[in-house]
Amino acid sequence: MSPPADLVVVSSPLQVLNAIEWRRRASGGPADVVLLGDRAGGRDAALALLKREAALWGRILEHPGRPRPSRWLPAFGRDVLDAGHRASLERLAKTLGRRRFLAFGDYRNVSQRALAATVAHEELILLDDGSVAPQVAAARAGRDAPSPERFRPGWLRTELGRRTLGERAPADPPRLAYFTIYERLMRERVAASDRILPHAYETWRAATGAAARGGEVWLLGSNHVEAGICSAGDYRRVVLAGLAALKAEGRSGPFLYRPHRGEDKARAAALAREGGMTLAADGAPAELAFLETRPRPGAVLVVASSAADTLSVLDPDLEILRVALPVNYLRRQRDHILAVVAGHDAFNPRLRIIGAPDDRAGGRPV
Repeated sequence: MSPPADLVVVSSPLQVLNAIEWRRRASGGPADVVLLGDRAGGRDAALALLKREAALWGRILEHPGRPRPSRWLPAFGRDVLDAGHRASLERLAKTLGRRRFLAFGDYRNVSQRALAATVAHEELILLDDGSVAPQVAAARAGRDAPSPERFRPGWLRTELGRRTLGERAPADPPRLAYFTIYERLMRERVAASDRILPHAYETWRAATGAAARGGEVWLLGSNHVEAGICSAGDYRRVVLAGLAALKAEGRSGPFLYRPHRGEDKARAAALAREGGMTLAADGAPAELAFLETRPRPGAVLVVASSAADTLSVLDPDLEILRVALPVNYLRRQRDHILAVVAGHDAFNPRLRIIGAPDDRAGGRPV
């Protein structure tokens, strides 16, 4: 009797990119996929990426992500919607049977965690979702980690919801394997129950080959405004300050602005126009677009993006820059964003930080 098919649970294009790298190395035939809805709007790009590697997959099952109701809906109403979504995942889990390996992409995503906790499996694998993997490892090892409550996701917001609907938050998995590019940052910060499966995108690099480098500079956008992390004005100032710093170094471009998948399209287009940048026409993940662009860009500038790390692995000679963030930039998720940029700086010693806009509040940029 053949072993059960492996299962992959993903939401974002980057998680799919990493799932493809894992499956290209794995034995056991095609894996089934659960593609959950992505709050940042990455469903189409993730599905297109899965379909272009169709030989790696058995069934591709799409399932809605966690509901995003109007902010005017009372908290108990949100609890009711979340409880309904949780029930739908429990019904889905019953159809999936037992699996050998179950790989998922986001430890903070309660929907993914619920499936990982409910579907029987022999080994659980966490695929990188940006620089969060080292934070997860530190939290599971009992070390300092930013916002540790983010790694204990629950469903319900109100006492009434917990009393009438039941919380049933996913338990922490007893063991976890990290399929990760961050082995160097994690090797001393992993719980005794966990292990690391290091990779460096070897199959992606082999599949696309080397390419000449041109003079184009990519600015990779962020959804910080949409997530409430910063104001629209502060984000605009930071991006334009980074662009000005590049030009002050004598770079003449051309400059390409690649919006984040969760970034407002009209705002991104206006920012590109104001900065004299071309707006990327496709919604492909930055990593895939980089691998397939000929010639490849000569440099990439980020605000706070996992692509700073993934691109440094895909092309160790690529110049990667980060705009320094003024002290008054972060309005929400401060610990998380500071951990992300600190991760960029620690992971890629060649990364260079360039000028922040004038900070009217004073203090030292980060």
